[in-house]
Amino acid sequence: METLLNAFSHSIFLYPVSLCGLLAFGITVEHLVYLVFFARLNTTSFMQSIQRLVLADELDRAIHTCLSAPRAPLANVVKAALQNADAEPRTIELAVEQATLDAVPALQGRIGYLATIANVVTMFGLLGTIVGLIQSFDAVAQANPEDKQTMLAAGIAIAMYTTAGGIAVAIPTLAAHAFLVHRGNRILDDVDRSALKVLLMLEARRKGRAGLVAEQPAVEMIEPVQMAEQG
Repeated sequence: METLLNAFSHSIFLYPVSLCGLLAFGITVEHLVYLVFFARLNTTSFMQSIQRLVLADELDRAIHTCLSAPRAPLANVVKAALQNADAEPRTIELAVEQATLDAVPALQGRIGYLATIANVVTMFGLLGTIVGLIQSFDAVAQANPEDKQTMLAAGIAIAMYTTAGGIAVAIPTLAAHAFLVHRGNRILDDVDRSALKVLLMLEARRKGRAGLVAEQPAVEMIEPVQMAEQG
């Protein structure tokens, strides 16, 4: 611990490295909380409920089910389709596409910063090491011969702390970036598949209602014919 504090006192580059580490940690925790507690849904159970309500022509209840998860991309995309259920098929598709595009920033908006932070913090570590080595060699050049070896070893050790700090921050930051991107992509894949299912449900509903409307006049035409035959 004393050596680490000494490294901080001799290398100002450890401060931006630490700041980048705190920033990456904050972004990771914030986005992980969103993905786990707000964006995640049991896709199978949710879509089964929506399908049952849509086929029963209970769209209001289906929309209410979507409103129970207001920050979930899947629920918002399905809600956009249901709210335009009586519109033209192309209008429903556009509403679904718009809702899907609106979900992308929430799922991936800040994750890209993690890759940038990992690269920047690595560069800070290397720059701190190079500057530290330059300072160490410069100090050794002006030191007494008997102290040169000790001063050089101490200076190199302090300089290497900057590289170690940068790599120590970059590795978990890159791992967090890969994990969050993977989770976000899985949610987007579920959204795309479920959006297609909803479109098919609404198309089946539309055709079913059109069939009922087409059959209704035929039923009404039977009665006058029967009355004429009885007369």
